[in-house]
Amino acid sequence: MPRAEFGQAPIKGPAMEVKLSKQQKVTVNSAEDIYLIMRQILRRENKIGQGQEHFWMVGLNQANKILYIELVALGSANMINIKPREAFRMAIYKLAVQVIMVHNHPGGNVTPSIEDQDLTDHFIQAGKFLKVEVIDHLIISDETYHSFVESGIFKKFQASERWILPYKLKERYRNEGKKEGKKEGLKEGEEKGRKEEKIEMAKAMKRKGMDIQDIEDISGLTIEEIQKL
Repeated sequence: MPRAEFGQAPIKGPAMEVKLSKQQKVTVNSAEDIYLIMRQILRRENKIGQGQEHFWMVGLNQANKILYIELVALGSANMINIKPREAFRMAIYKLAVQVIMVHNHPGGNVTPSIEDQDLTDHFIQAGKFLKVEVIDHLIISDETYHSFVESGIFKKFQASERWILPYKLKERYRNEGKKEGKKEGLKEGEEKGRKEEKIEMAKAMKRKGMDIQDIEDISGLTIEEIQKL
């Protein structure tokens, strides 16, 4: 894997680890700690490089100490196509238990776009599956940063079910049905779990733009129930 020295312009291309000194492997106590390091890395880029979007993953150990910083993608087109298997590969290799997503907005406006929010949602759920917790997403510029945690929207994505794997949803609602069954009777609880599973399936299919008749056939819900979702 090609490497780029901390303080030098990274080699252009995906998946490049930034080599850090012992002093630079700091313990992270806040979003600002990450921002100050990432701004240094960005400032070492040449002017052309600074005008491109960079996407990094910062891996942490159990003590919140930085294990690595990896440039996963470069350029706005690549940002859209980032896959979890690419972004989390180094975390698994380095045995990181937590990661922080970081990317820059060259224009200076660090307000998250819809795509930024969807990527955050997707990676949080992927991290749960891979046992590597995503703990924040920073959007940075030369002057400031936006932390998804500090802004309060991170919690929304932690509770999101948009990117949860279907079998995980099925498992969750089966368990919820069993728990409810202890109070209302096992049969009734399982039926409730199955009903909620159908509703979540139907919601997911609606988001994908599937025909309502197909959703009815697959989910078992009535057209009236589907229209209300």
